[in-house]
Amino acid sequence: MARAGLAAILDEASDLDVMDVCGGDEVTAAVRRWAPEVLVAALPASSDRVTLVMAALQNLGRPPKTVLLIPDTEGHVACEALRGGAAAVLCPEGDPETLRNTISAVAAGNRVFTSTAIASLVGALDRAALPPDVHARAKALTAREAEVCTMLAAGLSNAEIGRSLLLSPATIKDHLSVIYGKLGTRNRVETAVLADRLGLSGYVTAAGTAERYRQAAAS
Repeated sequence: MARAGLAAILDEASDLDVMDVCGGDEVTAAVRRWAPEVLVAALPASSDRVTLVMAALQNLGRPPKTVLLIPDTEGHVACEALRGGAAAVLCPEGDPETLRNTISAVAAGNRVFTSTAIASLVGALDRAALPPDVHARAKALTAREAEVCTMLAAGLSNAEIGRSLLLSPATIKDHLSVIYGKLGTRNRVETAVLADRLGLSGYVTAAGTAERYRQAAAS
């Protein structure tokens, strides 16, 4: 997707402000200058390139929520992007409305990814044997940490989890940092997938989580 075309698509959204449009070598400098909430980057289907870009962004201290446009039908490159901390992965050939909606969702604290990307990530975790102590580490989660982990696996954002549990987003972020350390995961996606494999999520628990959230939001 050409820069001008991408800018034109985003300019059509009244709730989005385009701070800058730049080339790949200028991204980190632009992020430092503007400190955007969301970064949209079109990258080639190269695992090495995606890994380098995501690592550079994470090293900025307060990286933006990143939406990557990657022409990857197999999903393995998108899988690396999610592992690297991307908030969303889309195909560049998608319709403009999907892109605009994704940016709004990411800005609100959600994650969006293609079915091929999540299938690739699940497959990668399924192919890798769980460490012998992973169940012991999962049992080390406190009741509150397990609840937060379950809500994360159900797809709730930090803000939604906080409203449901009557906790601040900062406290939820602290809980997630501890959960990542105990489970040995690197981000929300890996944690959600592992939680499912460990049995920390399920229809009954997810339904209860959704109902508590609705009640908290309505109060």
